[in-house]
Amino acid sequence: MLSNPELIAMNKLRIFLALYAFTCTQTFSQNALFEQQMEIGFEERQGQYVDLDVKLVNETGDTVILGDILKKPTILNLVYFRCPGVFSPIMFGVSKFIDEVDLKLGEDYQVMTVSFDYNENIDLGIKKKESYISTMKNKESAAAWQFFVSDSANIARLTNSAGFLYKKMGFDFVHPAGLIALAADGKITRYLGGIEFLPFDIKITLVEAADGKIGPSINRLLAVCYSYDSQGNMYVFNIMKVSGIVILFLIISLFLYLSLRRLNLKWKAQR
Repeated sequence: MLSNPELIAMNKLRIFLALYAFTCTQTFSQNALFEQQMEIGFEERQGQYVDLDVKLVNETGDTVILGDILKKPTILNLVYFRCPGVFSPIMFGVSKFIDEVDLKLGEDYQVMTVSFDYNENIDLGIKKKESYISTMKNKESAAAWQFFVSDSANIARLTNSAGFLYKKMGFDFVHPAGLIALAADGKITRYLGGIEFLPFDIKITLVEAADGKIGPSINRLLAVCYSYDSQGNMYVFNIMKVSGIVILFLIISLFLYLSLRRLNLKWKAQR
């Protein structure tokens, strides 16, 4: 039999666990409702195809058809050049894996950065490209990194077909951070969430894309560990959410331990 102090502690723990579970449920429900209302993120469509008839304006000012320039496994990077938040981190993440991945850009794969802000022109994209290439080790290979802009109709067709969901907020946008992997025929093979990308993950993604294989999304934990700060227009580490998950796990573990201990003591008392 458990002593009175142990029974009191058990009852307090049960009450605390119930209250904490209720709070977590309410918090997660509110977050889910907010994300549903905002409709921001990747609507994953592995196995489907991006719209190959989309028209883009390249760095020379020429209008090209997406299907005509998709010649290799491709990393599609949807951003807007004026972004004050995740643009710089994600662009540094792209430039870093271009430098480090054991594949040659322009020969083995492509990287396409497309602005989804139809008000931006290609001159701004060229300036951004030059600034990032200037920080890279392999500048010659990095020159094959392609930048594009387009009009509102074609941007809508591209983002919709790619499952890229974003919202305009004042003069800026709230949008997901990550990359989309495409096969040479435009098939969506994988989503890579986040702002930093391991060269190994990129290489595996591109190898699978070369064969048209569909892979699971990478960095799903970022959706749990990071939240979008609409004021700063960036993703921030959500220490409260992560701490809550850790504490809940510890409480459940302690509850299970005490419950099993109580059952064990009862079993011994009955023998």
